[in-house]
Amino acid sequence: DSRQPEPSANEQLAVLRTLGGAGAAMDDVACRLQTLALAAGVPELACVILAMGERSFCSDALTEAARTLGAKPQFATLGPPKLLELAVASTKSASLVAVVGAVARAAAGAENAWPTSDLVRLLLAIAKTKGALPAEEKIALLQRAASALTPELAALPAADLVRLVLAISSDGHSQLLVAAAEEAVGQRISCFPPAQLFILTQGLVQGLGGSHVLVQKLIEFWIECLKEPANSADCDDEVTKRRRELEQRARLSADHLVQLARITSSAASNGPLIEAIGGQLLSGGRVRELSEAGRKAAEAQLSAELGLGQYSRRDRLRRALTGGGRSRSCSRSRMVRSRSRSRSRCLNRRLRCGLCQRRRS
Repeated sequence: DSRQPEPSANEQLAVLRTLGGAGAAMDDVACRLQTLALAAGVPELACVILAMGERSFCSDALTEAARTLGAKPQFATLGPPKLLELAVASTKSASLVAVVGAVARAAAGAENAWPTSDLVRLLLAIAKTKGALPAEEKIALLQRAASALTPELAALPAADLVRLVLAISSDGHSQLLVAAAEEAVGQRISCFPPAQLFILTQGLVQGLGGSHVLVQKLIEFWIECLKEPANSADCDDEVTKRRRELEQRARLSADHLVQLARITSSAASNGPLIEAIGGQLLSGGRVRELSEAGRKAAEAQLSAELGLGQYSRRDRLRRALTGGGRSRSCSRSRMVRSRSRSRSRCLNRRLRCGLCQRRRS
């Protein structure tokens, strides 16, 4: 009925949220959203933008709607949970990057109101949207975050501590990164599973540099972890054997060992670590576990005399890498020939049986 009044902006946004969440007519929804954005309430507009961003949808219209949302005076009233959702969604949709600056300013103005885990996740999301923040705004956010997070580092779960290092390592040396490194390496280094320790190493080498004392301590720990255990399998009790089995399952993959050699190649005095990694791959027989990508990465290091290229037995490792591929290929060929011969013998037996039955009849 043309005499009925047009629904309010917020009523229309409720419909757009349903359509956007279902992924229906996204371009039309975005265009209508842009038209309604100025008159829309902050929570209602944020919900529609989030619904579309979660579907990784991007368009100029959605970008303008997100920019309008960030410019609203009441934007900070969304609170930490919704602001975090917007930041995380910006890693899925480039259109939502337009609102990341407003999220950062709101967080910097109320950093103590954020739960520590949420603040870490916010920093990680912002780090993933490279270039979303002007340098001065990012510096302000990191300074405020440092004041809120540094006293709480001891209480952070291990996974959040690793996330924090990853989030701020690309910004280089900072007081917060040093404090996080001191907590992780100085207090909890033996508590991290190898996979988390690998990510932690990647972040600290990038942020602090290979010559930093905490990075050196981390490398020394890796050397101890990768040392070949003494051959005492015969005298191990059941508990020790079970522990060794669990350690084998949790250890770094062969591909990650190759990456660890590359990551730590810039570290001072990394020779013993390269020897330990090379020993794992060569003497430990783990070169056979490398994927094709891992094999190529190892060969690249050997050719460039970088990482594994500094291994004392690099020539043997190079031969093992080359021969491993042929060995698998020959093994597959032998298996195929073996199956073919087995099928031929089976067929011959069936033919002989058939002939015998005919003669008897």
